[in-house]
Amino acid sequence: MRAVVISVGSELIDGFLTDTNATYLAQEMAALGIELVGVRQVGDSMPRIVTELRRAWEDAELIVTTGGIGPTEDDLTRESIAALLGEEVRADPDLLQTIANYFASRGLTMPERNAKQAWLIPSAEPLANPMGTAPGWFVRRDGHVVVSMPGVPREMMRMWREQVVPRLAPYLGDRVVVARTLKTIGIGESAAERLIVDIIQRGYPIIGTYAKDDGVHIRITASARERAAAEAAVEATEREIRELLGEYIYGEDDTSLGAAILAPLVASGHTLAVVEDGSGGRTAALLAEEPAAIVAYDGGVVRAFEHAAAQAGIDPHAPDGPVALAEREAVAIRDSFRADYGLAIAVRLTAGATLDDTRGEVALTLVGPERTHRRQHEVKGIPREIRRRAGLWTAEFLWMTFRSELGGRG
Repeated sequence: MRAVVISVGSELIDGFLTDTNATYLAQEMAALGIELVGVRQVGDSMPRIVTELRRAWEDAELIVTTGGIGPTEDDLTRESIAALLGEEVRADPDLLQTIANYFASRGLTMPERNAKQAWLIPSAEPLANPMGTAPGWFVRRDGHVVVSMPGVPREMMRMWREQVVPRLAPYLGDRVVVARTLKTIGIGESAAERLIVDIIQRGYPIIGTYAKDDGVHIRITASARERAAAEAAVEATEREIRELLGEYIYGEDDTSLGAAILAPLVASGHTLAVVEDGSGGRTAALLAEEPAAIVAYDGGVVRAFEHAAAQAGIDPHAPDGPVALAEREAVAIRDSFRADYGLAIAVRLTAGATLDDTRGEVALTLVGPERTHRRQHEVKGIPREIRRRAGLWTAEFLWMTFRSELGGRG
């Protein structure tokens, strides 16, 4: 099956947004054995969207669009698909009620303009969107499939996996595709690739490495006529990769980094409290959103580095300022929240000649029931990147320390 991805939105071609949806769909299609023959971007212009749809209709059996299905006048993907197929849109009563219920559940009345999100054409089947107000379309017509999904990545990804992939199964032939993703932290993409290069070069199963905000992902994909054969190939390759990268693997597939960090605490009955001075609250957000936070995460405090140092009576400009602050704050946050572990993250930024030359000093201290663990890093870059790296270093520090001290594995 051949496919074309069309990303709709003037914000994409104007350079205001990066098209991460197309990258995600390309990876997903490769895993399903779908041949992606093109990725196109088009602005919010109905004539141009229709033109791209017609080109895609000629090039492929599957057309996947993202974006342009919101409630505003410049959301034109539905109208464009209807024009391509010569079908009329109509408001579906069930969809209209679903959208109204979505607003009502939040104590709001559905705006009139959102009614267009309940439109359907005769060839379209609605795709549920539990995360937003924009249902998708799954259109079957003349040997083609047209899928229309939201442009919001979290909505699109869930719709693709839960709604679209099951409907595509009959079109994928007699081959079964099995994929597994191993998630690592504490090792860069190039370093991970070097360690498993011999396995990658075999060519089967297909192995890809991807640098993400939660570490490096390693995806293993195998296809075969029988599921058992594909699963066996993936499992054998996974065992080999774990032998080489096992110390860095914190989970697989749907395992989140926050859940992996908290798992040893949950298993041992311990709790953690966090104070972030200058790091922007990344670690607090990572942990607080996990279900396990209810029992393992006692809470966190987020402050500016200079403010925290002043309150602690520490000279913020002293050479050992970040280290001294982290040492003091780790004990203070543990005692204040009556937690078993207290983590302090101190990030001091020193301006350089340009933003790219900003110096970042990162000090991490984790005080536990029996031991204190410490780590320091220095890096230059823009402040946002320094904080991002500090967040990754902190996650790696916590995961490796808890795994060693409390047990657990990826």
